Amino acid sequence: MFEFILGYHAGSRTAGRAASLARSAAVADGTVHTNRIEDLNERIDQLAMIVRGMWALLEEGGVTPEQLIAKLEELDLQDGIADGKVTRGPVDCPSCDSRVAAGLSRCQFCGAEIDTGDDHPLGRL
Repeated sequence: MFEFILGYHAGSRTAGRAASLARSAAVADGTVHTNRIEDLNERIDQLAMIVRGMWALLEEGGVTPEQLIAKLEELDLQDGIADGKVTRGPVDCPSCDSRVAAGLSRCQFCGAEIDTGDDHPLGRL
């Protein structure tokens, strides 16, 4: 009976430690998600400012809202799907001509650097 009580007590303490570690991991995971959300919100704010500036320049140049809508529809169809978003497809490696998945900065086959467009003003957005 004594062994049972000791085993139960030890198991309870271990379970308590495990629960504490799980709570700590959840808090750390929540912090990572919070940081990512803050980063995304910052990028959205930057994008909104860029769009407002571009639209102001276009209006000054005489572009109408109808022309803008037509251009957006044309750009949306460039990937073959009218879904309101840009889908980047794979690109050809300049060194070995292999198809490289969108977003990679190096070829997965030969290691050559791939132009990701990050140097473009809208590259990170």
